[in-house]
Amino acid sequence: MKVIPVQNSMKQQVYSPKLGNKPVSKAVKFPTDIAVGALIGSLMIYKTSRLNVKDCSHYLKSLASGVSEMLGEKINPKSLSCVMDKAEFVSEILKLKKQNYIYTPENIKNFGFMADFHMHTTHSDGNISVGKLLDEISEYGNKLFARTGKKFMFSITDHDSVAGVKEALGIIAKSPEKFRNVRFIPGVELSFSHKAPKSSNPCEISEVLAFGFDPFKLSKHMDALQLKRVQTIDNMFSEIKKALPLTNFDKKEMLRTYNMNENCLMMNSHWAVNNYAQAKHAITIQASRHGQDSSKLFEEIIMPLDVKDRTLWHLKEKHVLDNDIGEAIQINNIRRKYQPHMVNNTLILNNENSFENLIDLFKGENVTMAFAHPYFTAEKFNFPVKVMNSFIHKSKGLIELSEAYHQAYPGNVSMSKVEEINEYLKQLIKIGGSDNHKAKYII
Repeated sequence: MKVIPVQNSMKQQVYSPKLGNKPVSKAVKFPTDIAVGALIGSLMIYKTSRLNVKDCSHYLKSLASGVSEMLGEKINPKSLSCVMDKAEFVSEILKLKKQNYIYTPENIKNFGFMADFHMHTTHSDGNISVGKLLDEISEYGNKLFARTGKKFMFSITDHDSVAGVKEALGIIAKSPEKFRNVRFIPGVELSFSHKAPKSSNPCEISEVLAFGFDPFKLSKHMDALQLKRVQTIDNMFSEIKKALPLTNFDKKEMLRTYNMNENCLMMNSHWAVNNYAQAKHAITIQASRHGQDSSKLFEEIIMPLDVKDRTLWHLKEKHVLDNDIGEAIQINNIRRKYQPHMVNNTLILNNENSFENLIDLFKGENVTMAFAHPYFTAEKFNFPVKVMNSFIHKSKGLIELSEAYHQAYPGNVSMSKVEEINEYLKQLIKIGGSDNHKAKYII
């Protein structure tokens, strides 16, 4: 099967299987279909309303307890009947095909899109609120069920945060009938640091997806990780200001420069501080030489650029600054102190998890994990098969899945390489995700 690049309405490069000249068949909606769909929907509402609390799983009862405490009111576990536990999740994904994960306007229009287990909200680096996301998914789920009899399955997987999942559970619990035609499983995208022999940096960050946990139990660890990242940023700023007192470094300006969510600082936050400080210091020198206001010049030079280009290295490449203005060694040294690094072959972490930390988080829990966009992890190693198998072994049975059908690889990624990595991991159950970060989900 050939794989061709297509572009969705959000200008994201995604990949879709080439089906040849054969058109995708479109189901015709007859009045009898509508009536049957409505009848089934009504029966499902009745079934949910008749569900006895005793029939609810321990998992749903645990989630309901957490939602009750969060909302300050008693929540019946049956109001979360659309939520899947690990066993249900694995059972359902085994029925899915690659076509069911393809995130394109055409596949959505034709109701081939039936599942998405990788997306982000405003609780991390996404641009869609949980409420708006659930509204769009609920509406699409109703249409999908009326047309196919299938329920849309999804997970919210914010970066190192379960705040969005907790909010979603609260919304679902308050309006269970609205979500009768969807299936939801709590998820999170977790980052971890590891050695990276192919990289110029001694350590790199990779990610896994976790599903089926209790977010109310996990949030304590997530909060502690966030606190470490806040402290890292504050400590780095303090040291940089002492080292270079004539430059006006501003934490809020840095957060705005890189569109960072102060309530959910992501992996590699030390690099954001480094990149901001290097650019700010260089522009300050430039402004001083030419009698300009440094803050105004920073706004004029940096803010019109794409976020990824807001670095000193991009400014040097484009000859925006005087040729002799370069990196400040003091800033580099401070960044090296706080970034993950190796000392006597031991991984030193200030604000990241190790892989072992993540596995220990779910010890004794009925949770499953997946490699997120596995190509991005594999490409960091000289012997990816050996390393990926090592991660699987170290996961103690938790890594059972792989996001083989990741929908947001950049256009410059070789899909033949992606398929090669997927072939290495063929023993794992394949899942897919849009990795949506946009303000609109159903495109």
